[in-house]
Amino acid sequence: MIEIQSSREELEMNMAPMIDVVFLLIIFFLTATTFSEKEREQDVLLPTNRTPKSLSRALDDNIIVNVIESGELRVQGSPMQHTQLQTFLKTEKDRSPRPIKVLVRADKRTAYGNVAIALETIERAGIQRPYIVTKLVDMKE
Repeated sequence: MIEIQSSREELEMNMAPMIDVVFLLIIFFLTATTFSEKEREQDVLLPTNRTPKSLSRALDDNIIVNVIESGELRVQGSPMQHTQLQTFLKTEKDRSPRPIKVLVRADKRTAYGNVAIALETIERAGIQRPYIVTKLVDMKE
């Protein structure tokens, strides 16, 4: 009788290449991610709101208009006059295939008239429903 000797090696998975791939993916996503928050003016204090509503997280489709305490408008970090804002919004509306969302971040220390003028300018540009951004208040207070 012929005896066949079979030696079975223990199969082991080499983890080094998988760890390398994971580190490369982490580095890729870290470098591809933008860490700065869009249009967050540090000198704008938002008014508070006790009833939270969901806001769109797709900030790339949103245009954020900041109304600072003095009443000045800032869009994408640069100051704008009302006529410039209207022209800018009309251009963005015509350029975008989807409806654009305009978020108004008004400083709570600014006069309401400044916010009303900004909202009127946005409306004149053809934006039907601008959104006013507020900060959530803790209900436990």
